[in-house]
Amino acid sequence: MRKEASASERLTLLLIDLRQQRGELTSPDGKSDLQHILEQQAVVHHISWTGDIPKKIVETAAQVFFFEYDYPDIARLSFLQQTKLHYPSIPIILVTEQHSEAFAVWAFRSRVWDYFVKPLVVDDILHCMESLELVVAERHRGMSRKAILPPHSIPTDARFRPSSQKKNAINAGISYIEKHLHENIFQSQVAELCGMTPFQFSRYFKQAYGMTFQEFVIRRRMTEAVRLLKNPSASVTDVCYTVGFRDLSYFTRTFRRYVGMTPSRYKADLENLHTSLSSSSQVS
Repeated sequence: MRKEASASERLTLLLIDLRQQRGELTSPDGKSDLQHILEQQAVVHHISWTGDIPKKIVETAAQVFFFEYDYPDIARLSFLQQTKLHYPSIPIILVTEQHSEAFAVWAFRSRVWDYFVKPLVVDDILHCMESLELVVAERHRGMSRKAILPPHSIPTDARFRPSSQKKNAINAGISYIEKHLHENIFQSQVAELCGMTPFQFSRYFKQAYGMTFQEFVIRRRMTEAVRLLKNPSASVTDVCYTVGFRDLSYFTRTFRRYVGMTPSRYKADLENLHTSLSSSSQVS
């Protein structure tokens, strides 16, 4: 059972809300899932991107900063770096919906304490806060800082890797697809990477995944396109090229075949939904 901290022992956190789609509230009180989790174990002050954040930092005397993103842009990411420069001794935890390996590397090079990707795992956030409580307490007692490492849990993506022999044989090909969606992907190259002839690879792939290699690549590109279109800063053309298409009309036809509408319509419907949610939250 998790130990409840007294009011005097609880951390003071500043949750800096840098989401671009704050209209998507997860509870009637207007708080995000992250804020509800943090309030289980800390005193939480909340401020949005439009507020006077530097002033709030001084007023709250926060011991920890949580930066919450959905689809971060350059200005919001630069603000994290500036905050770290001004307050180098205060831990920063970055929480984001949009994730990539490059983004995670950037975050840790910017000296964030920890990095979490939504949807959040409550215990992971609370374990992080327990570590922070120890650091803050030792700092107050003038003790030297000890290295506090997170538990070595198995990465989520590794838990779901296929276990069958056929799928294990083509894992390298799947990894290649994920890393090169923006490029032309040729089955012959991927087959060679897996140590197979194109015929062997095609047969193994169909048996393992129930579809052809080409169908798998297209489906993966459509899934990524849907994810990217949720970013209000991304244009349809940008998404088209990012997921490996070189012809916008072909991308539009393919997207409509798999999603049931054009990418422009999909993006417009999302924007209308966000506007409606924002209006509803302001009225309430």
